[in-house]
Amino acid sequence: MSWRTVRTDDGSWTLAHPVHGEACHSSTGAWTEARERYAGPCRLAALARDRDAVALLDVGTGPGWNLAAALSAVAGTGARLSVVTLERDRAAIETRLPTGAAGEPWIGRARDALTRALDGGGEVALDGGHRLQLWLGDARDTLAALPDASRFDAVFLDPFSPAVEPELWGDAFLVAIARRMSPHAVLSTYSAATAVRVGLARAGLRVARGPRVGAKREGTLAGRGLVPGPGDADLARRLRRRLGGEIRSEGRERAPGFA
Repeated sequence: MSWRTVRTDDGSWTLAHPVHGEACHSSTGAWTEARERYAGPCRLAALARDRDAVALLDVGTGPGWNLAAALSAVAGTGARLSVVTLERDRAAIETRLPTGAAGEPWIGRARDALTRALDGGGEVALDGGHRLQLWLGDARDTLAALPDASRFDAVFLDPFSPAVEPELWGDAFLVAIARRMSPHAVLSTYSAATAVRVGLARAGLRVARGPRVGAKREGTLAGRGLVPGPGDADLARRLRRRLGGEIRSEGRERAPGFA
């Protein structure tokens, strides 16, 4: 069975999985989602203006839209982008997408880089001093295989839904990701599931709502240095109830995940 190409509402194309049928991106638009759900909330452009190098962990490479949005976000800043991207199925990269739609030329550049990584042992240099490492296999294994010193300034958490890839939303994997995040790093994901948010809090991250993107009312942001907004107070209360005894009273030691 083959991956199926799907045209999304902003004119960009994504892929649907050959077995369970889930698409790699929202029907609102693959290019829209990549920019507004991932590159924007993770502050890639601001990070690139403030530092010489930005390290990104991209969980769920798929057809490459999130990589394309990252390249677009840092363009013109002079910063070097270093991306580690994790994908289980090489066919998601090898499947041809129609061209000439929204997101060009960035998706073309991203997919060219991913194709070269497939053919060249997983790591390639990109124009502008950027570098890409593609790791194929179960993300739990490939993340664990990264050098111990690897730390990331941003994380795109974009596997398939918890219903079909529960192992990539479980506490153990979220803890493994959190250990790789720099103190200022932000993780963004499309999932707004309470179980995912509780797992991120247990991993030592502060949790907040992500922005609305198309019909998806909110996603989730997480990070050690993240400052939740006033609109996140009810979210914090719900997470406290779910975590129960893990939360301490004000002025004493508190569980991770809360300001």
